[in-house]
Amino acid sequence: MKHKPNRRSILLPALMALAGVLPMTAAHAQAWPTKAVRIVVPFAAGGPADALARFIAVRMSAELGQPVVIDNKGGAGGVLGANEVIRSTDGYSLLFVSTGAMVIVPAMTPNPNYNPERDLVAIGQAVNTPSVAVVSSKSNFNKLSELVTYAKANPGRLNFASAGSGTSTQLGAELLKRDAGIFMTHIPYRGAAPATTDLIAGTADMMFADVPAVISFIRGGQLKALALAASTRSTALPDVPTTAEAGFKTVISGTWYGLMGPAKMPPEVVSRVNAALNKALQNPETLTFFRSQGVIAAGGSPQDFSKFIQAESAKWGGLVKSANIKPD
Repeated sequence: MKHKPNRRSILLPALMALAGVLPMTAAHAQAWPTKAVRIVVPFAAGGPADALARFIAVRMSAELGQPVVIDNKGGAGGVLGANEVIRSTDGYSLLFVSTGAMVIVPAMTPNPNYNPERDLVAIGQAVNTPSVAVVSSKSNFNKLSELVTYAKANPGRLNFASAGSGTSTQLGAELLKRDAGIFMTHIPYRGAAPATTDLIAGTADMMFADVPAVISFIRGGQLKALALAASTRSTALPDVPTTAEAGFKTVISGTWYGLMGPAKMPPEVVSRVNAALNKALQNPETLTFFRSQGVIAAGGSPQDFSKFIQAESAKWGGLVKSANIKPD
């Protein structure tokens, strides 16, 4: 007579097998990374985004115990770099995202070939870089209110430079135009560097630029800072009033950066990278460097970053549509 297996004899081996799997999964999560981690920066080497990413990568490497290398994949407003990470399957590719690629490009492109919310997973916000309204040192304007008063009395007489259509440098000025009720002609350039050169020369009248990109010119006397587009003053530019102080409290703009990974990145790896990023951002050397550049360390959880991106998408997406901003 054959022995009929009972429920316990069936479940026990299965539970023992499962018990063997769980420690292996936990061990795998703890072991990551076992090789170099790549951060794709969707901009050319040498710019503010590249410098920030490299500075953070060095500190993250110390936390992760493996090299964290930067891979520059510039082009299409950050889209080329984003697609590089979306297509990656090695589990070791991260994306240094910014305002443009995550919220502006999708809003101004009718059929973008990627969907950040669907194709990427938020890991953590790294920094905020507020914009500053700047003019040439040769300009007659010394306050933002003076520029606005002149623009109201002389519609279309002023122009503003930007690093290109749809960039945060354009949207900061568009925000001022909308909220101050003025009109200025947009002059898009292929990058912040040529725009700044013409601004210094006086060819362009004003520009909303990220603080790290122009702080050396402000300190060197080639540019005058009219107002910081933030709610509080910057420790790097303590004498520059905010847009709120100038009477335009809704004109808050700048560029933020953070880390995202491909949508299928394991949750335990997301948590590991997030922890390393947060520790890197609290490094005393990091905080000192950021303060000198007018950059604000962010940090927080993946969920915090995801909610922040959604709020930014609503804010800038609405401005893109109301100002009818189109890609170059």
